[in-house]
Amino acid sequence: MLLASLLASGCGSDSGPATIADLAPAPDAAADDKGPAILDGCRSGTVHTEAWACVYGDPASEKTVVLWGDSHAMQFTPPLIELADRRGWRLLAMFRGSCLTAEVAYRPACDSWRANALDRIERERPEMVVTATDTGNGYALWQRGVRLTRAASEPLLRQGYARTLRRLKRATGGRTGRVVLLRDLLRAGFRPPDCLLDHPEDLPACDFKGFRKNPPGFDLAAARRVGGVKVVDPSEVVCPAGLCNSARNGIVVYRDTTHISATYAATLAGWLGEQVDSLP
Repeated sequence: MLLASLLASGCGSDSGPATIADLAPAPDAAADDKGPAILDGCRSGTVHTEAWACVYGDPASEKTVVLWGDSHAMQFTPPLIELADRRGWRLLAMFRGSCLTAEVAYRPACDSWRANALDRIERERPEMVVTATDTGNGYALWQRGVRLTRAASEPLLRQGYARTLRRLKRATGGRTGRVVLLRDLLRAGFRPPDCLLDHPEDLPACDFKGFRKNPPGFDLAAARRVGGVKVVDPSEVVCPAGLCNSARNGIVVYRDTTHISATYAATLAGWLGEQVDSLP
């Protein structure tokens, strides 16, 4: 009953209970609240290059939707699974943590996985691809054996991600709005669950102004170069007007500095469904 009431509360601004006692997940367990993609083994390991995937929704459906990317895409598995169940999609979920999906040399195993994943997506001929990527400092590139600064990497990341988005657009038949980019979320400068543990009776003390590293982000910059990509910014509902809650409506929102909890992500199904309504 508790979970049902939490999910029904959606993504409104009510901060919920005044203490951490009734929060879901418990703040000290929030780091592990990653959802079904982890539990079902959908994420490729760091030594694997095969483009394996989990299938959700209706496996026999003629409408295939792909959710693809690194952990910043994986965190949106819960609402996409609900949409697949509601709308009769065949949802194909493919992830590899800390792997750059921009088409640019990064790490050999990651580069091989990316190539294999793109090949599989092209073979699947999906109705829609939903994707997201980390835009933080982790994706600094190498050139001729020299590690570039993150700032120097930015133009290359923008170019490479534009190439990726163009391939995804071709894989979906070139139709406008069938590649959906979930823009990277606003970040916290601290671990929100830890703050909640430190302020168990003062949850608003853990509210924060979200920010982006390397703004506006190579994801958005690349999408602006590729016509027909639909950009959806989850931060508009996760952090209205840029103000983020560590807990809202009885749910821990952020499980770490850059990811939302699976419990909270599940409340976004209705909103996300409205954003991708170009596909019945």
